[in-house]
Amino acid sequence: MSSLRKRLVSILFWSVISAAFIGPGTLATASSSGTNFQLQLVWVLIFATLACIVLQEMAARLTIMSKKDLITILSEAPSSWPVYAIGLSVVLGCAAYEAGNILGAIGGLQLVIDLKGPWLTLLVGVFAASILWYGNIAFVAKILGVLVAFMGVLFLAVASNVDFQSTELLKGTFIPSIPTGAEWLVLGLIGTTIVPYNLFLGSGLGHGKSLNDMRFGLILSVILGGMISIAILIAGTQITQFLSFTDLAVLLGDQLGSWAYGFLGLGLFAAGLTSCITAPLAAALIFKVFFKGKHYSSKNNYYRLGWGIVLLTGIAFGLSEVKPLPIILAAQALNGLILPIVGILLIVKTNDPTLVKRHTNTLALNILSFIILEILLLIGFNNLWKALESMLGFTLMETTAFKILLLQLLALPFLIYTLKTVLQKRHAG
Repeated sequence: MSSLRKRLVSILFWSVISAAFIGPGTLATASSSGTNFQLQLVWVLIFATLACIVLQEMAARLTIMSKKDLITILSEAPSSWPVYAIGLSVVLGCAAYEAGNILGAIGGLQLVIDLKGPWLTLLVGVFAASILWYGNIAFVAKILGVLVAFMGVLFLAVASNVDFQSTELLKGTFIPSIPTGAEWLVLGLIGTTIVPYNLFLGSGLGHGKSLNDMRFGLILSVILGGMISIAILIAGTQITQFLSFTDLAVLLGDQLGSWAYGFLGLGLFAAGLTSCITAPLAAALIFKVFFKGKHYSSKNNYYRLGWGIVLLTGIAFGLSEVKPLPIILAAQALNGLILPIVGILLIVKTNDPTLVKRHTNTLALNILSFIILEILLLIGFNNLWKALESMLGFTLMETTAFKILLLQLLALPFLIYTLKTVLQKRHAG
């Protein structure tokens, strides 16, 4: 295989990660950011993309060097309950959001073709099941890589036709600011880019890969995903109020021409389709380790059981048109805890010479990873807070500044614990 072809294959393979985070949730959050704050939050997506690269690289490097994935490393803890709690929580999160992924995909299709929702739900479900059933992981990764490239072309085409001041883009890119009322959108943009199951997915995909090929493919594919997210935000600046994807398509069609309406529909379909494949794929990889699967073949029964449960859950809710709100709230709360826990695990383990040999984190990488962990902890505690408010039916605290201070105080013990553990690992090594 030529060097150029090998690198292209690597980019396609690792595009699974960008395919997983660019879904209907990212489309809604990025569009809302552009609508409400124009280009002021571009810097957030740049930071989120960088953070995604850092964490995914650590997850894949840990697997490549240690020959163990995250779930396996968790299972080696003195108590076995963390692997079951975290594994089940991630699978629950995948299942809870799968309905939204499928509904997002059919929402995009309905913008360009006139078919009833249930038929489109079955069509998307059967298509996703066929790819997961007949294709091995490498094949699925390549399919998703092509879809990500397709999404990129669509959203970049829409963004390139938006008339904006280059000085405003530069300001939003290089001068970080959080406008009043944007605090939770900032956390939302980061949270939709870095999701717990993606880290398990990236770890599982690292098996048998070389460090250099992984870094090349992963970095470029995630950068592509970040560019697509920024393009969505830029497109969102053209609308006055984000109410639904249909409204977004209509308004963009009015602003930029009828072609933009169809392009947005196809882009939303691609975003939903990639996410409704990657969520079951992540669950499948976890199931295989969870039930002591011996290899990563797509013919493994536990692999099929994992993606089958998640996909069927999404199809069932999609056909019933009933949103699984209790499950989503529970998944939101659990994943709010899982993301920083996995972040701590990654930082500690990638500073352990007994696992990653000489490829421990550099000082610069550790500083950056601690900044990212700080943000993850704030997102995690904020998600728990929002889930509690949703269950209670009222707002617990109105003052944003005081709430952020409280979240920071909750995060501080975790930061101190992580730093202490990292110093011990490096000293022992």
